[in-house]
Amino acid sequence: MGQVDVVYANAIFELAKEMNSLEKFNDEVKALYDVFTSESKFMKVLSTPSIHSKEKKEIIESVFKDNLSKDMLNFLKLLIDKNRIRYIVGILDGFFELYRNEKSIVLAEVYTVEKLSEELEESLAKKLSELTGETVEIKQIIDDTILGSVKIKIGSRVIDNSVLHRLNKMGETLREVSL
Repeated sequence: MGQVDVVYANAIFELAKEMNSLEKFNDEVKALYDVFTSESKFMKVLSTPSIHSKEKKEIIESVFKDNLSKDMLNFLKLLIDKNRIRYIVGILDGFFELYRNEKSIVLAEVYTVEKLSEELEESLAKKLSELTGETVEIKQIIDDTILGSVKIKIGSRVIDNSVLHRLNKMGETLREVSL
């Protein structure tokens, strides 16, 4: 995470704490994260230098006015004014990290070939919480290179049950046997 990401993530996090609205801001940040990571054209428009700041703020207002608090809208407009909107995903990631630290939540990166169902994701989070003794938040990462099954990374711990990992292990075993 870059210095700009950290500064703005800290700013929005501290504002949320001061306003006693950490949960509300976290929900809004999740919604923003979904939009900015799934709509690349939207991000491209907001990052285009030839589009004036006033127009970008109007776009933000029209897209988010019914779904975000005034404070979050103003934060987005500030990022546009300061020409920092291109850092939004990193800023949101920084907010999530600060939020998880505040709430003692650990992040489990779950690599799968296709998206887990909501039910399976909840079940996995519960099981990982039981195994680790910590509250676990799942971040799904779609990765077709693992070929199947699942790989889970929690901090420096890795549980790799992917088909790719098992094939690599089998290859190592075969090399050892043939020596």
